[in-house]
Amino acid sequence: MARFRSSVFTMLAAGSLLLTACSRDVTAPSVSKTMTPLRVSSFRPSAAARSLYGVSDGTYTLTFDPSEDQSFNIGLNHLELPANSVCNIAGSSYGPEHWNESCTPEADTVTVTVTISGATSDHPRIDFQPAMRFSPDKNVELYMYTPTASLSDSWKLGYCNAENVCVDESVTDSELQSYIDHDASVVFRRIKHFSGYLITDFTDQGLSPDASW
Repeated sequence: MARFRSSVFTMLAAGSLLLTACSRDVTAPSVSKTMTPLRVSSFRPSAAARSLYGVSDGTYTLTFDPSEDQSFNIGLNHLELPANSVCNIAGSSYGPEHWNESCTPEADTVTVTVTISGATSDHPRIDFQPAMRFSPDKNVELYMYTPTASLSDSWKLGYCNAENVCVDESVTDSELQSYIDHDASVVFRRIKHFSGYLITDFTDQGLSPDASW
């Protein structure tokens, strides 16, 4: 009888441990990745451009008339600026709470300095100076080339502020959804302001821990 009771106790204890383990497996938090939609990019770096520029860091200067449509190749990256999309630089408010406010277009010639860094890494970055925002009724688009575009379905263009904190803006504004074209090795989306943009891998719980800046 003592041996029988001991066997029953052992079986019950084992069953309890198994149920506890299963419970932990079910309730343990997991990091799931938000997949970035696939879309054919209207910009595709040509073989000639890749041969000419290579995948490299660099600084570029763009000077343009904001009253006209503008299209710029920046190394292997690309920027589309419709006419009258730049808000008056000196007089317009700037910051996340102002991105969707209407504004008076900039009338004077604009010069922008563009800096590309980490071009060969998993997290290339592009920074624009000076800071400015764009009229919400104009569709400004940024296309960033990354040699690792085919390695993940979660690459997105994150906005990096002056404090170097990077966020996925599409969480609060669906118009800023990122897209991937694996064949063109391009990640792209609409942007509503000039500052810093970083290709990174976002998860449902925030920035991926392997994002480095």
